[in-house]
Amino acid sequence: MARILVAFPRENVEKPFTPAMVEELNRLGQVTWADVGRLKTRPEEYRALLARERPEVLVTFWGACLLTEAMLRENPQLRYMCHVSGELHRILERGCLEAGLLVTNWGDVISRTISEHALMMILASLRNVTRCALDMHVRKGWNHFPTRSLFERSVGLHGLGPIAQELVPLLRPFDCQVSACSPNAPEEVFARLGVRRVAELRALYAENDIVSIHTGNTPQNFHVVNAALLRGMKDGAVLVNTARGPIVDTAALAAELKTGRIYAALDVFEEELVPPFGGLAADSPLRGLENCLLTPHEGGPTPDRLVDCGRLAIDNLARFLRGEKPVNGITLKRFDAMT
Repeated sequence: MARILVAFPRENVEKPFTPAMVEELNRLGQVTWADVGRLKTRPEEYRALLARERPEVLVTFWGACLLTEAMLRENPQLRYMCHVSGELHRILERGCLEAGLLVTNWGDVISRTISEHALMMILASLRNVTRCALDMHVRKGWNHFPTRSLFERSVGLHGLGPIAQELVPLLRPFDCQVSACSPNAPEEVFARLGVRRVAELRALYAENDIVSIHTGNTPQNFHVVNAALLRGMKDGAVLVNTARGPIVDTAALAAELKTGRIYAALDVFEEELVPPFGGLAADSPLRGLENCLLTPHEGGPTPDRLVDCGRLAIDNLARFLRGEKPVNGITLKRFDAMT
């Protein structure tokens, strides 16, 4: 039987795995569950654990320890890392991929919950929810602020990857006219979804009532949403970002929002990438703006849907042990694009 090491903090086990899933995983091989994590386990302790267990498969999740290239060399029997969550940079050195380690993560399984969050942000912005909530809760008011419907609005998608593709069907009941600027998306995707292709970002931002960001956090996309694009948006337009914070120039967005001309809904922020823990600074210029909806990077997966990630992980483990190729494999290109 294959030796499988499940190595991440015990308090996180029940998040992706139901008791039935734990039993199912235990039946896949000779499984060891180790309560270890980067905040509680020293690198030399992790190295000793790997040397003792000699796993062929390593299962990781939030809080897992860093697997270094040196550790992989010391464990030539280790062939597959099944990462149950998404981001990998904190738990995997790039050299492990270069050395041929097979790695998978949750891939696109979380796309539907993030697209759901994006839809919520669109609707809440059109209905002026931030301003209404502050007025009723903080100012104890009873005022009617301008609101609008999503029906028959134009929606522009900045990127047409998996999350944006999940958002398109959610918009259909509202009879929206959907367009997208996504140079790398094939025509087949545009045709299948009924989305109009827009060649330039400037046109996408200028033409639409709502623009939802779904592009990658690459060096080329750093602050690609700049003052010029924001100034070109329609009066009353809504900007939604559930992708990554650095795509938007925060200072430029705050300045435009302070004019009261547009709305924004943000689930991601530049400050999140600042070590050790990130977050949104207390004095961020985005705080307190009543035309700006803020949520703390919780678009997806929601806690109740982490089981989707656990299900995928177990299915991938079964595929690997049958000699089949797991889905959502991590290439060097994907690894380098992660944040």
